[in-house]
Amino acid sequence: MLNRSGFALPARTTSTVDWADMLRAHFVALDVADVGDGRFTGSVRSQSIAHLQVSNVMSTSQRIERKSRLIASDHQDFLQIGMIRRGSAVVRQDDRECELSRGDFVLYDTSRPFDWIVDGDPHDDQWSLEVFTWPRALISLTEDETSGLTAVRFDGRSGMSGVLGRFLHDLASSRTATGPGAHAVADEIGDLVSAIARTALGSAPTVGGRALMRDVERFIDDQLADPDLSPTVVAKAMLISTRQLHRLFAESSTTVSRFIRSRRLEKARREIVACVAVDRSLGQIASHWGFTDLAAFSRAFKDEYGVSPRQYRTAAAERSGDVHAVTRPRRLHDPE
Repeated sequence: MLNRSGFALPARTTSTVDWADMLRAHFVALDVADVGDGRFTGSVRSQSIAHLQVSNVMSTSQRIERKSRLIASDHQDFLQIGMIRRGSAVVRQDDRECELSRGDFVLYDTSRPFDWIVDGDPHDDQWSLEVFTWPRALISLTEDETSGLTAVRFDGRSGMSGVLGRFLHDLASSRTATGPGAHAVADEIGDLVSAIARTALGSAPTVGGRALMRDVERFIDDQLADPDLSPTVVAKAMLISTRQLHRLFAESSTTVSRFIRSRRLEKARREIVACVAVDRSLGQIASHWGFTDLAAFSRAFKDEYGVSPRQYRTAAAERSGDVHAVTRPRRLHDPE
């Protein structure tokens, strides 16, 4: 059973009221409706690989919705993949709809309304679903990319999406444990999801400046260590005007500077995890990714991830099981 705040959450229920509470405890606030006429049952088993939660969900035919009022009440911002293992489903988000059968999977974002209509197997009305949950900030897909990928069916049996589907199913079928390298593993799985999702996005007709945006993002990623990286530098390298560059990012509901900062923070976060047992100061890591002001880096990190770089490193060290990493004294110039 999953444990939250010292209390073990039940793994199974026959009550639809308890079922909604169980889904909220494991995922986000959801409404359950249109439950089938047969005897109801529902179960959720979740395990964690650092910040990645892997869940096995089973129940009977029903509708599961995340409405705007629920989003406003819990502010949970996750990116999820749901894979059908038994039964079938229709998923709706961002004015799109897709149908899923056994082995298919779909990406959806909990910061916007979505709707699952799940039908059980005709023989017993039972369905099963594997759900993979990442904090939205820890997946490298941009808002524009994500909004173009939600409620899109991925074939979990063939092609590159089949490779990902088989990998995710093996992950959900095995008993994982936290330990050294867990954060890096969770990040690598997230990178694989992002890469295959971008491949699917790239195979679709380009919309507006999406192709240019991908080129801009690649250039920025290659230049993150340069503290002088700026909108002017990016625009010059891409042979476009600064005004055009700002307009391109505005279409993705962000800014050039915010995007650069977010990418730098993500690279720094990953290096903090990778170097948790290495005598490398947070100041060195921050400088390596283009941050010239340690206090500004610490504030930006806490704004992005909710904890300071030092707190994040301590938590990662504790999960790694490396006692020396946990007790190693803080370097003089490390930000709080």
